[in-house]
Order: sequence, then structure tokens, then C-alpha cells
Amino acid sequence: MDDGKSMDQSGVDFGATTPLIRPDGGTVQLRPSQPPPPRPNQPKPGPPKRRIPIWAWIVAAVGGFLFLAVVAVALVYFLFSQPGFSAVVRGAPPGSDVYIDNVSRGVTSADGSIKVTGLKPGKRLVRVSHDSYVDFNTTVSGKDGEVKTIVAQLVSSTETPAASISKEIDYNGPMLLIAAGEFPMGDDKHNADEKPVHKVTLPDFYIDKFEVTNEQYKKFCDATKRPYPTNPWWDDQYFSAHPRSPILGVSWDDASAYANWAGKRLPKEDEWEKAASWDPTAQTKRQWPWGDSPDQTRANVGGTPRTSDVGQFASGVSFYGVHDLAGNVAEWVDTFYDAYPGNQTSNPDFGSKLRVVRGGTYKGVIEDARTTRRLYHTPQLNEAEKKNRAFLIGFRCAIAADDPRIQTLVRQR
Repeated sequence: MDDGKSMDQSGVDFGATTPLIRPDGGTVQLRPSQPPPPRPNQPKPGPPKRRIPIWAWIVAAVGGFLFLAVVAVALVYFLFSQPGFSAVVRGAPPGSDVYIDNVSRGVTSADGSIKVTGLKPGKRLVRVSHDSYVDFNTTVSGKDGEVKTIVAQLVSSTETPAASISKEIDYNGPMLLIAAGEFPMGDDKHNADEKPVHKVTLPDFYIDKFEVTNEQYKKFCDATKRPYPTNPWWDDQYFSAHPRSPILGVSWDDASAYANWAGKRLPKEDEWEKAASWDPTAQTKRQWPWGDSPDQTRANVGGTPRTSDVGQFASGVSFYGVHDLAGNVAEWVDTFYDAYPGNQTSNPDFGSKLRVVRGGTYKGVIEDARTTRRLYHTPQLNEAEKKNRAFLIGFRCAIAADDPRIQTLVRQR
């Protein structure tokens, strides 16, 4: 029975049919014009796949390998590289202990060497120690990335007694040991040229216990045919009549010449300040050699009429036992008057034309005798000083503890 719908052979109804007119006027019944529903899970056809060429795979592989190599190198650098500089110690006995800034950094190998890396830029204190040998002390300075070599020549204690590092020796006059180590130099609470406080590391050195006397300087003049210095205005017999009083009326060149003749040198400014101010036991600085009290009874300072013989103020010595650092005469040191590192003060006197003078004077005030107080002077005496014979500056000497001349002296003892 035809009811206007068509069925396929399976009996499924496809809905209303669409008539098609034939040329003869008849009609043909077709199945529905809409397509049948898609079958489930049947993917739609896509564009044809293109294969990646082999050369592209090769380029990708090489690029990936290079990238991984760069990353690996960067990781190794950042994980294992150390900033600072390196110090190579050579020439020490095998098994020697090496200390940098008093911190153990290992022992030397069978060939007597060791490389210490990652040292903080600047000056570092080096000590090499071994049983039956006298400690070797020195300093080394470096910048990031530099490699510095230190030849550590340790002297056998069988040749040099343990007293080679004695606290006091007699080397053209009594000298006192200023032990190696770090100390804070400068003062942030006083004059601009004393700023900033900064750490300084020094090796062992000796400094004269007393200021150089008239008697000592006369020997130098006699030996070198040098003229005697002019007497001060207040005593025409000062040089000849007071052998134990400090020398006066000498220029920086005169003082340096004497030091060389005596086998020594003038102290550096930092050496002078450490000898005067540092208390290693309390790890503090003293404003005056004896402490922080401006006691004028402890030194020949404060407007007294003349110098005194050296060593007359035992209560005014520094921690190390050095006399007259706060009075009597001011003292030449071997340093130009310039700004400390980090000091941005504008001062026309800074530079390499003036020499630093340290310590107070018999005519000065107690404030000028502070251990960090900086004075300065032209290397030569000025015309007013010469004319008025108004002399205030003397000096004392210093020498490194590991200087061969000191080691020879000790072996002879």
C-alpha cells in the first residue's frame, strides 16, 4: 500500500520523498534529499600529510645539542666558579699549614705548593706554618680573576731560635714587635681626613720603642759627614747637651736617610697608627695610646716649654709598649697626605706633594695627640721654621719582621 512514504529494503523510513518530473510527464519517487546521518567514530577526511625532511631533523638535533651544551656550561660556571682572586703558595715544606687572614686554607702538597681560590679582593694576610720552622708571614693583594704567587721561604728553627719573633729586639736601638693581623684604621667621629674607618691587614713588623735621639743621629752624621741639625731657638746646646732627647730640625729626607743608614725605614702611616692605637686583646682602638681619656699627665704635650728625654712617660705607652707616641715631637711617616679609600672629601692638600706627620708635640694640644689625628708638612722644612728655629718634628724607624737583616740578627743571637 502506497501512503506517500518510501521504505528501503531494510524497512527503515527515510521520511517524505522528493518527486522528480520525468521528460514524459511521469514522476519518480526518490529517497529523501538530505544525506543519511554520519556513522559514529568515523573521522572526517583531512588534508594529505606531509613528511618532515631528514635535513630538518638533523638541524633540530644539532641545535638542541648546542643549546643543552650552553646551558650545561652556564650551570657549571655559576655553581662551581668562585669570585675573588687566587694565591699560589710555593717553596714551603710539604705539609705546611697555610692561613689566609688567620683562617686555615689547607696544607701544601708534596712539592710544597698549594693554590687557594676565592680570596676577597684587596690585601690579605698570609701565614705559612710548619713544625720545626719559623712561621712565614707576608701579605698579598689581588683583584677578581687574578692569580698571585707567593714564595714561602721558611727558616728552620734549628737555625733560627724560636725567639726570632721576640717581642723586643735590639737592632740599632730597641724595637718592639707589632704582631700581624687586621685592625680598623681611621675615625668616623672626628676630622674629615680621618674618614672612613677601614680595615687594614699588616704582617709582623718592628717599630722603634723610642723616638730617634740626638745621640743616635749624631752617629749617623759623623759616619756620613752630614752636617749636624740646627738647634731650636730655646736651647743653643740642644743637640750636643741632651743626647737622650729626640732629634729636631730634620726634614723628611734627613729622616729617611738616617733610617736607611741604620738598616731600617720610616714606618708607614698604617703601621704607626696600629702601634699607637690598637689593643688586640680587647679588639678595640684607643683614642690615645693609653686609652680614651685625654690625660695630659701621660705625655709631654699641652704647651710644655721643651722636649723631654725619651721614655719619661711610662704610663703613656701604647698596648705594645711604644713610648712617646702622643707627645714630645711629632713624627715623619713614609706616606703621602691623601684621602683614605672611600673618602670623597675635596681637599686641595690631598695628593703626592705633602708628607703625613703623626703624634702630638710638646707645644701642641692634647687633641692633636689622638692616635688617628693626621697632620701634614712639606718634605722640607719651610723658611719660617728655619729662620725662627721653631722645630716640632722628629721621627722613629720600623722594619718588617721577616726582613733578612732581622733574620740574620736573630741567627747571630
